Amino acid sequence: MTRSLVLVVLLLSGCASAEEAGRAGEERRSPPRVDAPGLQLAPEASSVRTVQLYRTGDESGLPILPMGRGQSLTLAFDVMGNDPRPLSVYFYHADRTWRRDLVPAEYLTSFQRDQLFDYQSSRATHVPYVHYRYVFPNETIDFRLSGNYVIRVTEQGMEEQPLFERPFHVTEQSTPLDFVLDEVRVIGEPFPAVQPAVRFTPPNAAATSAFDYSVCFLRNGQIPGARCTDDPALDYQPALRYYLEPRESFLADASDYFVDVSDLRPGGRIERVDLLDVPYHVLLEPDYFRFPGTATAPLQNGQIVVDQASRNLPEAGTGAEYVEVTFSLVPENELPVSGSVTVIGGFSAWQARDENRMTWVPERGRYEATLLLKQGSYEYRYAFSDPATARASRGASPRFDNTITAFVYFDDIRVGSDRLISAVSVVAR
Repeated sequence: MTRSLVLVVLLLSGCASAEEAGRAGEERRSPPRVDAPGLQLAPEASSVRTVQLYRTGDESGLPILPMGRGQSLTLAFDVMGNDPRPLSVYFYHADRTWRRDLVPAEYLTSFQRDQLFDYQSSRATHVPYVHYRYVFPNETIDFRLSGNYVIRVTEQGMEEQPLFERPFHVTEQSTPLDFVLDEVRVIGEPFPAVQPAVRFTPPNAAATSAFDYSVCFLRNGQIPGARCTDDPALDYQPALRYYLEPRESFLADASDYFVDVSDLRPGGRIERVDLLDVPYHVLLEPDYFRFPGTATAPLQNGQIVVDQASRNLPEAGTGAEYVEVTFSLVPENELPVSGSVTVIGGFSAWQARDENRMTWVPERGRYEATLLLKQGSYEYRYAFSDPATARASRGASPRFDNTITAFVYFDDIRVGSDRLISAVSVVAR
């Protein structure tokens, strides 16, 4: 017996097209070779912090750009130190498996790279940094082809020496999607799984095959956890229906933790604040292995929120402080678990990085890690290298508010890649 969930549409379908345009003065360049499918990003430079890529005007919005709708994405980040300088921006198209393909002349309408001139040194902060902001599309950069994309930021003109990369999507919104979510029971799981299903009529059904399409589903914008299917159900022809089998559906996951360090004083999740040393130091209340995260916290889709969280700062981009934040996790019986424990979140692009690995403190019976974070609000969780420990951590009460996004791809042999014909996000409650 399945129970339909409440759906709130976040991104409506529409129609869009991209006009052809010439370009001059730029060399054709091939995309960096990626041999294996799956999202692979260049290592992030240690000087880069607080990378945000979001729908302009909404820091928690997923970076999904509808073509021809007058909308834009914003990239914001900091480079630590006091060395303001222009940087370069490059864009790469990828197929639905995130294999980079094509050359810029095939997916960009104007120039093949851009320069990042919007930057400013931090103002009266104890830890100096340079804040960068870049909005696109713009007069220099626009897209002629939909699909998966990666934006790369480098030192000026040095494409092969990236500072960091981030993924985003460009969608045509050329066909409406009927998107539903159901709860299904999976043997051995204590909580129901979320089973997404999407139905649509291909824009040009007479000229295409049902097997030219595929659908990928994401939860809370987490690309590594995508679930994809290219096996349509044909019971609604000419419409196509794609869904995940129960065993492939989104299993209930423990709630992410949430912390707001925009206000540097005790309260909320902040246990203690030390303003005598530089950087300032914030000690968070400990998290417990068998207790859930903050299930009632704002849903940020895994994004970092700075401007909208730090409303007491007139210019949070350049005025927010960087502070040392200590996270702690208390395991069952205050005994160490098998394998390593790492704190991950938007501050680490949701990757388990060595610099975020926690240290076992036996006299306190907990794991601890101290990270340098900008004032703002963050979602985070703990990653366990031991599979059994990771499974046990899911036993905590799950978060039932989740953003599920469906991406519909068309394998277009004319362009030699996958176009993203529509995308829609809903919140399951």
